[in-house]
Amino acid sequence: MDVAPLTADAGPVAPGAGDAEERSRGRRLRLVAWAAAAVAILGAAALTAWELAAARVPQHRAALEALIREHTGLDVGFKELTVRWGWYGPEAVFHRVVLGEPGGSSVLLRAPRLVVGLDTWRMLRSGELAVARITLVEPDIDLGTGAAGARTAHRPQAGHDSVLAAGARLLSRWRGGRIELEGGTLHWPMPGALPLTVGVQHAQLRRLAELWDADVQLLLPASLGESLHLSAQMRGDPAEPHAMSGSLGFDGRRLEFGGWREVIRDPAAERYLPGGGLGNLELHAQFADGRLLRADGKVLAEGLAWRGPAVAAESLGIGRLRGDWQLARRGEVWRLEAHALESGERAPAAFSASVDVASDAQSAQGRVESVPLPLLAAVARSFAPQLPLGQLSLEGVAHELSFDWNARRPAGERLRTSARLEELSIASLSHELTLTGLTAQLSGVDARLTLDLHGERAQLHALRAEPVSLEGLVVAARFALAAEHGGWQLRTDELAISRPDLALAASGTLAADGAGGKPRVAAHVALKQADAVLIAKLLGPGALAALGAASAAQLSIGRIENADLEWRGTVDPARAPWSAAGSVFRGAFELRDASLGGLDPWPQLEHLDAHLEWRGARVHAAIAAGQAGTFTLAGASAEWDALGERPTHLAARLTASAQPALAWLRAHRELAAYAPGIEDLDLRGDTRLDVDVLVPAAAGGSSTRANHAPRPRTRINAVLDGVQLRAVAGLPPIDALHGTLGFAGGHLQPSQLSGQWLGGPVALSVAERRDSGATALTIAGRGLAETRQALLAAGASDDAMLEGHAEWTALLTLLPGSEGSGLRWRVRADSNLIGVASRLPEPFAKSESVPLPLRVEVQAGADTGQLRLALGERLRATVALHRSGELWRIERGAVHLASTAPSLPEEPVLTLEGRMSRLDLPALLALWRQAARDAALPALRARLSAAQLAVGARTYDEVSVTAEAAPGGGTLELESAGLAGSASWPATVDDSHPALVHLSRLDAPQLGDGAWSPGLAAVLGPAARLSIDDLEWQGRSLGSLAAQLTFRSDGFDVGEARLAGENEDSHGSLHCQDGGGCRAEFSLDSRDAASTLAAFGFRPELAASRARLTGELEWPQAASPSLATLAGSLHMRLERGVTRTAAAAEGGVPLALLTVPALTAGMRAENRDGVLPALGFSRLTAEFELRDGQATVDLHFDGDAEILVRGRTGLLAHDYDEQAWILRGEQRLPAAVRRLGPTPKVAAVWLSLRELFAGSADRTRAALRLRGTWEEPMVTSAD
Repeated sequence: MDVAPLTADAGPVAPGAGDAEERSRGRRLRLVAWAAAAVAILGAAALTAWELAAARVPQHRAALEALIREHTGLDVGFKELTVRWGWYGPEAVFHRVVLGEPGGSSVLLRAPRLVVGLDTWRMLRSGELAVARITLVEPDIDLGTGAAGARTAHRPQAGHDSVLAAGARLLSRWRGGRIELEGGTLHWPMPGALPLTVGVQHAQLRRLAELWDADVQLLLPASLGESLHLSAQMRGDPAEPHAMSGSLGFDGRRLEFGGWREVIRDPAAERYLPGGGLGNLELHAQFADGRLLRADGKVLAEGLAWRGPAVAAESLGIGRLRGDWQLARRGEVWRLEAHALESGERAPAAFSASVDVASDAQSAQGRVESVPLPLLAAVARSFAPQLPLGQLSLEGVAHELSFDWNARRPAGERLRTSARLEELSIASLSHELTLTGLTAQLSGVDARLTLDLHGERAQLHALRAEPVSLEGLVVAARFALAAEHGGWQLRTDELAISRPDLALAASGTLAADGAGGKPRVAAHVALKQADAVLIAKLLGPGALAALGAASAAQLSIGRIENADLEWRGTVDPARAPWSAAGSVFRGAFELRDASLGGLDPWPQLEHLDAHLEWRGARVHAAIAAGQAGTFTLAGASAEWDALGERPTHLAARLTASAQPALAWLRAHRELAAYAPGIEDLDLRGDTRLDVDVLVPAAAGGSSTRANHAPRPRTRINAVLDGVQLRAVAGLPPIDALHGTLGFAGGHLQPSQLSGQWLGGPVALSVAERRDSGATALTIAGRGLAETRQALLAAGASDDAMLEGHAEWTALLTLLPGSEGSGLRWRVRADSNLIGVASRLPEPFAKSESVPLPLRVEVQAGADTGQLRLALGERLRATVALHRSGELWRIERGAVHLASTAPSLPEEPVLTLEGRMSRLDLPALLALWRQAARDAALPALRARLSAAQLAVGARTYDEVSVTAEAAPGGGTLELESAGLAGSASWPATVDDSHPALVHLSRLDAPQLGDGAWSPGLAAVLGPAARLSIDDLEWQGRSLGSLAAQLTFRSDGFDVGEARLAGENEDSHGSLHCQDGGGCRAEFSLDSRDAASTLAAFGFRPELAASRARLTGELEWPQAASPSLATLAGSLHMRLERGVTRTAAAAEGGVPLALLTVPALTAGMRAENRDGVLPALGFSRLTAEFELRDGQATVDLHFDGDAEILVRGRTGLLAHDYDEQAWILRGEQRLPAAVRRLGPTPKVAAVWLSLRELFAGSADRTRAALRLRGTWEEPMVTSAD
């Protein structure tokens, strides 16, 4: 190190900081020097010790062996000895060590190494070898060798005691110090089996004189658990355990408790050790002078099981147990306390217990709080296995459970118990029945217990296919249970369960002896006002089924008014209650307003009032009233045997509506064995059935009943009183049917019936007979039919076209169908129709006394058939039928108006062909439209010819008609000399889709004829469009007509009517109301007034270039529109015309309303006034009021002369009574009046004013009076 001296140039040294740093550095150097010296000294000492030990080890090998023998008391053998420096100093390592009993040949321990730690300090002081500790590495210890030595040296004791004695003897010979085990195995001998091998994870044992300290960590075999930690602090000699004192700790993890019974093998301890289970156990014990002072610990285990103390007792099982416990001695009493115990049951999470046991074991008292009831029941089953607790599932909590046992009390009174049970529920083992919401007080002396059971809102739950619950039950009961002589007895004299709709009381005894026999019962049960459905659901289907098939029905409603049951005998769930010899099982109950079903195929019983009683297997039921489907029970009784060993007899009287009863019978074809054939009859009305059914017992009893059901013997009498019979679907029914149908031996007996059909009497014979190898049901009938009723039944209108009565005969045969097909039937009916008068057109017209043979034959199956009809020589028909629901539909057919039978067409159509003498067009149209709407008919085609066609009052000769009709509509075409046209209509006729009637030519002598006939109008409703190309009236052509006809339920309308002629156009409308009148509005515009007058049949007495006539007329609907019934107003206006002379106007009738031609004709003889025969005019206006056959006239003629006319015209009398004014020159109306309005009324007012204000000289003298008839009018002066 180079050190430079300080110079003056460096300046003065700063004091403080440099000196402190120098002093700190010096102290650190001194400490390092001292430490190095100490290490050197220690190292030298250690080296010296090591050299000393190493130098002496070869010389003292024998001394080391002796030293180990002295410390352990065992002989030692090894293969090699080495020395090494360990953590604590020099160590002597013995390789492949063997330890054994001194002088013995057996080996107690083998280890790959035994390390002896030498005490260096003692060796330095004494110069001799000194042992500080001994460490065994991976030793293999066999305690069986030590146990054998112990048995040889002391007494021949095997198993657990010998192993413990050997261990105590080995420990007693140890001089002290410390022994450690690192790993290794320990072999524990097992008598009669291979020894257990325990893994040693770590072990340490220290001894200082009489003080012992041990700590062992073991790895257990699978049969004992997972691990075990043992610790101990003791004082004394292990060879003398009665003098030992100290504490002991035991901490086992995941112990298999069942395996420890084989290790401990202590008869006194085996009683308390569980035979199974897994868990953790901690134990801390203190003892003095070999006696236990106190102990405590913890337990956490699951699946615990203890063997019962009694023979054949059930094992006590606890699913889960957790808690702390303490055991301490207080004077002469040992007290065991357990707190916060958890058993894992469905009860409070924890409970506590305390037990005091006298040291002499002559008395014990205990108290348990909040113990789960399942745990308590399991303990009871283990101590008293004969009790039937195993058949029950108990839930709840036992509070204030206490017991007091004293061996000094007399036998039978030594144990006294009491408990209060809360939240109690009692259930069957399968939990099919569970009673909850109970409390109980339990008290007992030895094996005799008394249980007082209470419940204010108890609940009963039944686990069925449909769960059932009863809530709000009030329960009060006292039970006495005794378990003696290997048997038990449960008795109650007062058991009551009630709620507002139920009351049950029971008493009895249930007992079993100790010989393993079945329990015996002697019980009585009374039930009142209970819901029968609820009781049946609670009992389950097996309870009712035990009474036999006749009672295995399902209740859907009902009330048990009262019931009584007595049972004495052996309880065997696998057998019926009455099966055992000497058993008594009887009872009765009253059932009210019940609904009972399930007796397939019989209908459900409703509103049933019955009394049922049984004695053993014999059951009798008396039914006072009830409803069985459509049947009403007027009384019934039934007897049967629950075991099926005796016949079942059923007798009943029922009333029912026949139609729903037979509908139900048809739905249950299997009942043909009870009443064959009746299901094929269609009866409607009230009937009475007397039924007697006897079902023989099955061969072999109930065991073969299901497979060999005997055929029942049935007798049924059906009394018919005013019922209705429909023999075949589609035919009218037979009413007011009386008689009796009898069934016996599976067959219908010959029966006679009478009734009414088609308005007349009918007599029927119903029987069975063989037909084509099968049994057929036949109904032969004879009667008198009213034609009006026959028409109504056929769907025709009651129009009195047919009158009278006819006799008829018929035979209906009903044949059973083959497999897979339905019923087949055929009918043949005949009548000569004598007594029937027909006003129908040909070919159906006949007089009352003339016979006309009618034959109808029908053959049909379930869905198809064929009908043939013959009406004398006039008509033949053949049709194919198809059934749709209850009606028969014609698929195809042909009708010939001839004596030859037609053949069926190939197409689905009904054809009508032939010739008739007279054909009514409205009737034909009505029939055709009605047929088109009939769903029972196919498409229609007709080809007819007639000598005469009638349309209203008109007839036309030699007409041919072709028509077609279908659901979509129809058409008709006709052709004759005087009438030709067609008609068509859609499927639905309305305002938007009217019927169309087109006539190319119509000659109508009167306007009410032809297309306007009422019959044709009704057929065309509700809406029709009429068009006529050429309408002729009285030989004159009026032009073409078009009109819209609308028919209502209360009348009809004619709208958009237009008549277009050569010189005129007419428009109008008509409205008619039923019960009211008709109102017409029209207008006529003419371009040639003379031609128009001539066209309508009037004289052309007046000509005009333009004419217009408008009007509003009314008349009663009941009357035809005639002049006598018309009322209303007309307005006429003609322009630029001239009156014509009589010669020019010859022909037709005069139009009296014009007046001016009649006025000129009446003045023809008095030409002195200058009135010319023909007058020109520029305008003629007139207004008319029509009423009561009279027309009031106001007319103004403005032309060569001005003529004013007022008065009346007799429309019925054809006469005149009018006044006329002829004005010329200045007498004409002023221009101002004309501008005001030159109407007749205005002119009349002006003339009246002028007559009033003018002088006598100025008054006109031109007033005339028109009288006379239309053919001979007369004109006179008004004065």
